[in-house]
Amino acid sequence: MAENFGATPAQWEHFSKKLGLTADLLPVVSKPTAKISAASTMKQLGKTPSRYNGSGEVVGIADWTSHLATPAEVKTWASKPDYGICIQTRTVRAFDIDCEDSNTVLAVVGTIETALGAVGYPVRYRGNSAKCLLIFKMPGDLPKRVIRMKEGIIELLATGQQFIACGTHPSGVKYEWMDAMGNDGLPESMPELTLEQVNHIWSTLEAKFAVAPSSTASAPSKAKVLHAAIENDPVAQFLISAGSVLTTDKDGRMHITCPFEAGHSTASAISSTTYFPANTGGYQFGHFDCKHASCEHRVDQDFKDALGMPYEDPFDDFDDLTLPLNSLGGTPQDNTQAPETKEAKLEKDKKPRFTVVSADDFAQAKPQMWIVKKVLPQAELGVIYGESTAGKSFFVLDLAACVARGVPWRSHHVAKGRVVYICAEGAGGMRGRLSAYGRSAGVELRDLDVGIIADAPNFMEVSEVKSVLQAIKAFGEVSIIIVDTFAQVMAGANENSGEDVGKALKHCKALHKHTGALVLLVHHAGKDTSKGARGWSGLRAAADVEIEIIRDGDDRVASVTKLKDGSDGADYGFKLQTVVLGVDEDMEEITSCVVEYTEGKRPQKAKRTNASSTETLVLKAMDDLLTVGTDSIALHDLTVHATNQMPFDETSGAKDKRGEQVSKAISLLRDSGRIVVVNGSWLKLPSNEEEELA
Repeated sequence: MAENFGATPAQWEHFSKKLGLTADLLPVVSKPTAKISAASTMKQLGKTPSRYNGSGEVVGIADWTSHLATPAEVKTWASKPDYGICIQTRTVRAFDIDCEDSNTVLAVVGTIETALGAVGYPVRYRGNSAKCLLIFKMPGDLPKRVIRMKEGIIELLATGQQFIACGTHPSGVKYEWMDAMGNDGLPESMPELTLEQVNHIWSTLEAKFAVAPSSTASAPSKAKVLHAAIENDPVAQFLISAGSVLTTDKDGRMHITCPFEAGHSTASAISSTTYFPANTGGYQFGHFDCKHASCEHRVDQDFKDALGMPYEDPFDDFDDLTLPLNSLGGTPQDNTQAPETKEAKLEKDKKPRFTVVSADDFAQAKPQMWIVKKVLPQAELGVIYGESTAGKSFFVLDLAACVARGVPWRSHHVAKGRVVYICAEGAGGMRGRLSAYGRSAGVELRDLDVGIIADAPNFMEVSEVKSVLQAIKAFGEVSIIIVDTFAQVMAGANENSGEDVGKALKHCKALHKHTGALVLLVHHAGKDTSKGARGWSGLRAAADVEIEIIRDGDDRVASVTKLKDGSDGADYGFKLQTVVLGVDEDMEEITSCVVEYTEGKRPQKAKRTNASSTETLVLKAMDDLLTVGTDSIALHDLTVHATNQMPFDETSGAKDKRGEQVSKAISLLRDSGRIVVVNGSWLKLPSNEEEELA
């Protein structure tokens, strides 16, 4: 059994439900041997909010200080054995004693616990260190504070900071807790302090443990009380290190010495020139503001230049974009230079990844290519889904067999190609289906260009997908790779998680990239069949084609619900006809089924929604904006995109009410639960689990 480096589901539930901290929770990858993504700026595992990306590498969580976690997110994180619990210190605060001298630590803890009388605090610790952390509650804004001791520091973790509550320290040791009564175990409660009480404790600690400040310190004492926004802003950090900060306000703004002060016509007040760190004062990226008339025309870069800040080229994070002029059709290079190395020649001859073509050439590009014309495109990904017993596997085998034979499917032209069928669920039944198809169609199975993988590879593991790819390459060139079922190749994953499903889909697209085949996923319908396939809503957005299998008694229909480069809405009726394959040892018939075509249509009761035309347009616009790995979009972006999709005659003289109609449709979709609000101004499509809760 794999080791659990993170928090247990019970621990997640304790901090989320027992202590009511759901919104303040974040994941932290606690596995010491996990790999940090090369694209990430993270330097160390297990210390700051982090997660696995689609490649199984660790990345930080952007803008985590403003993130409000949802119960669904916490449930997803709790299912990840490597995810520890990180708590944002918005309501919960902490005295973090960063000191390895056990006697000093005991003295600090004793001082904190007796400063207000006998007050108990839950304590987080680990077995291989004297360091510990005491937590309490305090509402309102609270800046970070630091006391420097001879043996270490005492830090007040406050607004905009975080600490790890459960998981594994980078040293490989698990975090542990003592409750407020001194017993081992997670905190059941914690004291709630006022700002006055916190200030009293802090003053007591300063008087007893603080090292006298250096006489050369030029920054005022307030500058030591760093607001969280200041900590996260490199310009603010530069101003502090340069000694330019005169004072700070509790909202994070920093009053500084203006670098153009010599040009001011009047004396400068302490607040004449201010720097607003990113995300304070309404400035997303930070901003300089000087009240003197001589500085009114200056922009932020002028202040940075005058302060001597190094210029940050926005392309610094990219590889060298310079290409030899020959490769771009420019002036030939000087041939008098030293002879080219082999590597330089290869680099020169390398074609650029992106090219610009004329509109005429682009319009002459080849039209959409089909495996089954107007049904299965030559594309990356397809999804065939339906309820249990709907007949999904029979339908997909019939479709695939026609491709393997190169014969028309229901009068649709077919491009002959080989098929690999990953039978991850019900391999025994697959044997019967193949035998029944061969008998019914009069085809010898040895002549049928279908290969079977009778196993359930884990598409969450790169090594497993590589093994599948090797097997397919050995089989030969293929047109379709069928995965039956998608759920069976996502071992241990959460089907409602965009992160998990996105990872599996990335591996499906890797199969397509290396084989050219359409990867066709057989999947289950959700509990509410009118809402589509089970799990993460982004699955439909990722698919080039989606086909729903619907059963109504003995009648069945395959309905093309999405066709990215064609017309959807086509229905293909069928029934399952029983085929006797033989008898068993008890002389009872062994049977399977084959598809018998009918003229059936999609049952009226199975229609997805009775939404208005505007609501349908909004859902279509949302589907357009969703991409793999992204399961939510900004309200503003959806409104603009949907509005632009609505026709409007600007010459009519009528008032343009498209925006109002779209906003009303979005409100109705939100009220009905067909769109879910995330973090105030972000929207997503509901998972089936969320629909059940609704």
